[in-house]
Amino acid sequence: MKESGKTKLIFKCLLAVVAVLAVVIVGLLQHPRLLAGVFFGMDTSPVEISLKGLYEPRGADEKTREIVAASEAFLNSLDDRQKQAAMYAFDDNAQRSNWSNLPEGIIPRGGLKIGQLSREQRALLDAVLGEIMSKKGVENINYQLAAEDTIPQSDFLKYHSEYFYVAFLGKPSASLPWMFQFGGHHLAINVTVYGADVTFSPMLTGGQPLHIRYGGEDIFIVEEEINAAQALMDSLTAQQKEIAVRGTEPISLLFGPGEYGAVIAPEGIKGSDLTEAQKQLLLEIIGARLSFINSDDNAAKMATVAAELNDTYFGWWGETTGNPGFSYFRVTAPSTVLEYSPQDDVDADGKIGHAHSMYRNPQNDYGSAWIEGEK
Repeated sequence: MKESGKTKLIFKCLLAVVAVLAVVIVGLLQHPRLLAGVFFGMDTSPVEISLKGLYEPRGADEKTREIVAASEAFLNSLDDRQKQAAMYAFDDNAQRSNWSNLPEGIIPRGGLKIGQLSREQRALLDAVLGEIMSKKGVENINYQLAAEDTIPQSDFLKYHSEYFYVAFLGKPSASLPWMFQFGGHHLAINVTVYGADVTFSPMLTGGQPLHIRYGGEDIFIVEEEINAAQALMDSLTAQQKEIAVRGTEPISLLFGPGEYGAVIAPEGIKGSDLTEAQKQLLLEIIGARLSFINSDDNAAKMATVAAELNDTYFGWWGETTGNPGFSYFRVTAPSTVLEYSPQDDVDADGKIGHAHSMYRNPQNDYGSAWIEGEK
């Protein structure tokens, strides 16, 4: 074959490859969940929870009644179209697990977009969040929404606070189980309520960017938890650090989106091997994250955390000194897993600019201990 013929053949092959790639990319863009799986390795399939279907009514406490009343007031403010968008069947596992650290353009959310709420409806939604979350929890949400609005808008990725969503699985009830969801890019509040019992697992926080100007103040969104983790690291002896430090480089979330039912062996130093002062520092790490929960439900959860402290592990991946926030850490207890995972973004001042923070209760994720039927 002449050289010119070979060149034409190679050119035609390249065109064919480009054409195939173009078809694949267009197809992925039309199916963003598939794109998330291919490029981000993320499992976006619905959680597999076989629900009981019938539930015994439970007694409610004052906090549950307040949450239900605020939720009903918000739902009653919606028109029929909005209400249809906001409400799902309680057994809808696809919506139950429909949250992510990725933006709306890659992982389409279900629910009612807060950008479609009137000022009065938004105030009523804020009242719901104010009952479910603590003051710190509401502040964290406000910081994350403000951070989101600093990111340049994109028609494809859809960065902006208007692309955050609210959804209800089941009808708010003081005696029967139901679920409340609020979130978007880097934020997922998933709350299952059953009588007086409430679980906030799974909960994704973190943020991007992490350093913002809000209310006239400079805010570092994850400051409390990373300072608490660093304080524990600084308190460890050299021998204790050898046990606690599991790697020299930070790692990604292990219990993030799509990881329902994930099980890993605990790593790091065990609570029973800490001094009393160090145990208090470990409690402060956990409390920094769980303080987002309203005081009533937080008190019950922290009592369990304290009871499990000797069986709680603290592991660290990354440098142990230097600029805070650049190392991964994980707390692993029977009913609590916390992760902090820094991402590659560094802001103009050389500070960490992007992180994923994850909380799960492996014994009661999505309220599974209450709502799951026999397997």
